[in-house]
Amino acid sequence: MSPTSRTRNPGPAKDRSSPERNARRQRFGALIDAPADTERLLQEIARLRAMLDTNSDWIWEVDAQGRYTYASRHSLVLLGYEPHEIIGRTPFDFMPPDEAERVGSAFAEIVREKRSFAGLINHNRHRDGRIVVLETSGVPLFDAGGVLQGYRGIDRDVTTQETERTRLHHLARRDDLTGLGNRLALRERLSEAMTEPATDFAVILFDLDHFKPINDTLGHAAGDLLLTLLAGRIACLAAPARMFRLGGDEFVIVAPDGALATTIVERALAGLAQPFEVYGASVRIAASFGIATCPPNAESPEEVLARADTALYEAKARRPAPEAEHHVPTGA
Repeated sequence: MSPTSRTRNPGPAKDRSSPERNARRQRFGALIDAPADTERLLQEIARLRAMLDTNSDWIWEVDAQGRYTYASRHSLVLLGYEPHEIIGRTPFDFMPPDEAERVGSAFAEIVREKRSFAGLINHNRHRDGRIVVLETSGVPLFDAGGVLQGYRGIDRDVTTQETERTRLHHLARRDDLTGLGNRLALRERLSEAMTEPATDFAVILFDLDHFKPINDTLGHAAGDLLLTLLAGRIACLAAPARMFRLGGDEFVIVAPDGALATTIVERALAGLAQPFEVYGASVRIAASFGIATCPPNAESPEEVLARADTALYEAKARRPAPEAEHHVPTGA
């Protein structure tokens, strides 16, 4: 054995599972596994992006000024624009001017209150020119200090549903025979008139004189045709006032300005003076008119109609002789 060689005492075995060694292993292990974690993260991002782009709804984000900062690829389906063509623009850039003003006003109120919203219906112009109806919902985004940063939300195409809803809304307010507005449409128009501050409006109620003999002699089909022809003629003469059918041979004209009522009745009488061609027969018909001039915000629709109805029956009662077929009193 050489004088310099000695047997080394290995000493006590070190604890390879010490906290320090475990900590170092975790740090170095994290560095070693980082590429795998990065790959998994990229795969997850790609998966989420694919889910967003294939979703049946359009997913978006806007900043505090309403400019798009993110748009999923479904924008191409809904509006005909790629996401990169959307970014930096606002939702109102894709709407007709009137709609942009309406929706912009509603959205400004939502932003002012910093609240979520849902079911906001808006009409947009597709790249090809057609109108697309979208239903928009969104939630506000805040930074750590509670400052509003923008909104995140979804749009879905409800064009078909909105078209059907509009069709049903129209049908529910249309008289099947004449195409005029019905009682429901009349009530809505009167309610609107009562909120218009400009001028007094007038309600003209009229019915046909001796209409039943026409049905009895020419048949109900002829009577229906006469009502249809008469409705078309008088509605044109009464414009811009709107005409409605209450039912049977009763009609109502709502004039936006009470001063026009007498002129409208005179036009209607002139129109009725001309005969109607009904299945080869020349038919003449007369009518009685009652006018109620009503100030805005004064009465309910039912009260307005009641006043016009009273004026109509007063007209019939004050008729001096059978040959005086038309008399137009004005309701008090």
